[in-house]
Parts: sequence; C-alpha cells; structure tokens
Amino acid sequence: KQWYQRRVAITAGITNNLRRYLIMRAIIFLAIVGVAFGNLCKGVNKRDISAAFAAARVGSAAIFGNSCPGFDFDSVALSGECKAIVKQATCYGLQAASHYDSDVVNYGQLASDVSNMEELGNLACAQARGCFLQVSAAMEACKAANADFVQDTIDAAESAYKENFEDKAAAFAKSSKGSLLGDLASMALDRFSSADDIQDFIEEHLTEGVKSDASAAAEEAQALAKGWCDDGCTSSTARFLEGIFGHMNGGGCDDASEFCGECQSRAASYFARNQLPCCIEKVVRRGIVAYDYVIANYSEALESYGAAVGSGLSASGLAEAKAIRDRVVEEFGCVSAVYSANRPECA
Repeated sequence: KQWYQRRVAITAGITNNLRRYLIMRAIIFLAIVGVAFGNLCKGVNKRDISAAFAAARVGSAAIFGNSCPGFDFDSVALSGECKAIVKQATCYGLQAASHYDSDVVNYGQLASDVSNMEELGNLACAQARGCFLQVSAAMEACKAANADFVQDTIDAAESAYKENFEDKAAAFAKSSKGSLLGDLASMALDRFSSADDIQDFIEEHLTEGVKSDASAAAEEAQALAKGWCDDGCTSSTARFLEGIFGHMNGGGCDDASEFCGECQSRAASYFARNQLPCCIEKVVRRGIVAYDYVIANYSEALESYGAAVGSGLSASGLAEAKAIRDRVVEEFGCVSAVYSANRPECA
C-alpha cells in the first residue's frame, strides 16, 4: 500500500493546465535537477563532456526546432547563470556512472562520494535560482513568439518518442511479460498512446482539493529548501553522512540497498556517539507530517488506484509487487526504529 501511496502522491503534484505548462516546467525542472549530478570535472575526459553536450543539442533541436526556432541550447544552458551548474552536472554524471558501476553498491562508495554531494548542494544553494530564472525566461520568450509553443513542443516530443522509443518500449514490455516492470509497461502502453491520453487521465483524477494541496506542498518545499540553504545545512549534513556511511561499511554490512540486520546494528552504534543534525531532523519531521496528511485525506483514493493497478498485473507481477512492498515496509521499519531511538533535541 505504501508503494502505491507514494506513487499517487507524486502524481498529485502535476498541475491541471498540463497542455500549457508541461514542457516549460519540465525543462526548468531538468535544469535544476542537473545540479544534483555534480561538481567534478577534474579527471573527466573532455571528449565525453563534448559528446554529452552534442547529444543535448540534438535533442533540443528535435524538441524545440519547430516550436521555437530561436531557442539556442548553448546560450540558455551553457552560459550565464547556468554555465557552471550544467557543466559540473555533466561532469559528475559521467564520473558517477563509473563510481557506482558495480553489481552491489556499498556504504563505502556512498561515504567517498559525500564530499562531491556537499559541493553540489552548496552550488545549488548559490546558483540554482539564477539558472531557474534564466531557463524560465527562455521558455517565456518562446511562448511570446509562438502562441502554440507548448502544444507544438508537446507534439514534437510525442513524435520523437514514437520515432525513437516506442518500439523499444513495446519490445521491453513483451520480453518482460510476467514481471512487475513488464506488466506496468504493457499497461502504460495500452492506456496511453498519446500526450492527450496522459492529459485526459490526469485531469480526470485531479480534483480542486488535490490541486490546492499540491500547490501548498510546492510552497512548503520551496520554503524548506530556502531554510536549508540559509542555515548552511548542506555541510553539516555531509559531515554526518560521511561519518555514518563510513562506520556502517564492512563487518557484514556490504550492501547499501539493505539496512535491516548488521547495517542497522552498525548505524545504531554510530548514533550512540553522534547526534543526528537538526537540519535533517527538521526535514524528516516535515516529511512525516506531509505523509500523515496524505494518508488522512487520500487513503480511499490511493487504495482505489492501487487496486486498479493490481488488477492489471499478472499473477507473477502481482507477487513481485507484494514482495517489493513487504521488503520496503520491513526496511522502513528498521530505519524508523533507529531514528525513533535516537531523535535529537532540536529547537
């Protein structure tokens, strides 16, 4: 149930006026999310960076070529307020692909990457808003030059998907039939054959209450992020994560996807000598409040959506979904036990 609840809660964040704002919001989102990939150009092959930018230019031309001929990827993403963010994002993305290229990721790998994440967080605090505004201004200019900009862009994106990915998606669904991902892919392909289908589905399920709550949640998230940056939370959190990840690594705790058992014991022993930063505590508490609100106000709808998805799964796909749910619930319970026993006293 929690898996379905989280999925639907995320969907509720999409605004009602999808056709008008979808592309603009998606591009702005990607510009900011790019910060989460890094600040590590040292040691990265320049040809790999150039190849990544070249691919982005091709994609930009395919999506915006007709709807906004004046849109220039380099002037929007590789200059001004976005220059450092996008370049460093690309560099870390390339390095992270190598750093985490293993069958099992351990806590030692996470610990050694924390300093990079710290740089990214501080960079985001300093420059993300400026980049956001720069990309937003470019999108507004496109809208001003073409009254049908958003619809034309959606059409181009849909065409690009059909030409480049639809057959691959169908092949994956067919080859993975009977698995959870395969079943979900098949259901999505059957239900959504165009951008209009997606818009109709969302508008069908978004009530005024959901839209109001989504707007309030967005404002809360923005305020929380601002407070995080203003309080210098990135570095204090980084030091804590470096310590606990390094302490947890080894001694039977060798898989970062697992927490219960030895990893839980090692985490608990770290907490015996180290307090959770109040920066993290504040975010955790706000997340719990938000989760409780969603459950209190949308439990019936979430259960209905979950049942609808479940009814479309094969027996094996449903069994896999239940196994994942059970594991998530178990792991969350172990994390919650450690957290509850070591909550800090914060103002």
